[in-house]
This record gives sequence, structure tokens and C-alpha cells, in this order.
Amino acid sequence: MIPMLLMGVCQGVFEWLPVSSEGMIATIYSFVFEKSYQESIQFALWLHLGTVPSAAIVFRKLLWKLALELTNSNRQYSSKLKFLVTSTLISAPIGFGIFIGVDELTKVAGSLFMIFVGVAMLVTGLVQLRYRVFNDRPATELNFVDAVVAGIAQGVSVIPGFSRSGMTISALTLRGIDRKEILALSYIMSIPVSLGAALWIGITQGFSWSLGALLSALLAFVIGLFTIKLLISVSAKVNLGLFVIVMGLIIIAGGIVANMS
Repeated sequence: MIPMLLMGVCQGVFEWLPVSSEGMIATIYSFVFEKSYQESIQFALWLHLGTVPSAAIVFRKLLWKLALELTNSNRQYSSKLKFLVTSTLISAPIGFGIFIGVDELTKVAGSLFMIFVGVAMLVTGLVQLRYRVFNDRPATELNFVDAVVAGIAQGVSVIPGFSRSGMTISALTLRGIDRKEILALSYIMSIPVSLGAALWIGITQGFSWSLGALLSALLAFVIGLFTIKLLISVSAKVNLGLFVIVMGLIIIAGGIVANMS
């Protein structure tokens, strides 16, 4: 149970940084606690059941405002609401399809998949280091193309090693949307997809009935609630691309060592 609880703490911290919490937790859980990489990825996804409510509480005012829009009889919806609905509808089927593929691949590749995760983190870090802002549009000008780009980025980020927030924020920054305004929307758009993945894993893999798994998700919720504002503020001001690259190299090295032993 202790390894599970430690991973809950890690989830409560890593989730709010553009570092691929899934890739980091799956690697630590697999390498340190000698779990299969398939089980480790599944457990990393399960832990989102804790951090999703944390995000919902922190962004409750914006979520409530968007919910009220849905009840408007005039059907005049804001660009933010249309963006969130469209991006979610696009990312959900892409993400689910990739998840099934990744789950099957880890059965065959085993610890070799750790090297792939490291490479994916290198890509994530390089994208964050090299993105350029071509113009500066407010979130009120989000359009259909922005939603499609963000939805695809979020769907692809189901692959461990690709940071969901890092990919969506970088994609929208390339589209010229103000980075500070993107942050809140990026975490809100992750809520339905992350919750769906966590519940799917919980039901199909039995985590929902494991005391250790439930306590680890609860711990991720508590830690996430206290760290989210600070860490989002850090990620808004500091480019963590170099840190992600270093973590990717460490994971690649760990994957090589694991496959040599």
C-alpha cells in the first residue's frame, strides 16, 4: 500500500506541471516498485480520479459560469464553451483509441516501453523550449480550428511521456492564444477525458475495490488541492522544457538498465 500512497503524492504534484504525470508515475512505479509497465500505466491513469476533483474545485467559478451558459434559452454560447465542447468531442475518441493501442503494446514491449516514454518526454520538452508566439489573441477569440488543434493534441497526449497540459498549451500558444488564459482552459478541458479514463481503469482493472488504490486517489486529491495554484503559477512563468528533457533522458537510461538486467 505504501508505494500506492507515494504515487498519490507524486500525482498531486506532477499533474499541474507540463511534465507528463502519467509517464513519470508509471516509470517510478514500475522501476522502483518492480511492477509491470502495463500495470504502472493503468495505475497512473487511475490516480487522475483524485486530481480531477481538485481541478474542478479550484476552477469552480468558471465551470459554474459555463454550466449556466448551457441553460440559456437564447443559445448564445461563448467562444470558451464552444471551444471546450468541441475539443472534448475530438479528443475523447482519439485518446480512447490510442489508450487501447498503448495498453496492448505494453503487454508485448514490457519495460522496453519505458524507453519510448523517455523519448516522448524529450519531444515534449523540445516542443516547450522551441514554441514561438506568432500573435497574441485573447481566449475570447478561440475558434473552431483552435478547438480541433487542442483536441488532437490532448488525444495524442494519452501516450505516456507526452504531457497533456504541455501539448495543449504549446499547441494553442502556436495558434497565438495568450498563454496565461490558456492554462485554466487546458485543465478544464482535461476534466471529462481524465475522469472517463480513471473510471474505465477503475472498473476494468479492479482499482475501484482496492483500499490502497482508493486511498492513493484520495491523497492525490488532497495534495493536488493544496499545490495546484502554486504549481500552475510556476508553469505559467517558468519554461520547464529543459527539466522535461532531463527527466526524459533519465527515463531512457532507466529503460536501458532495466532491459540489460
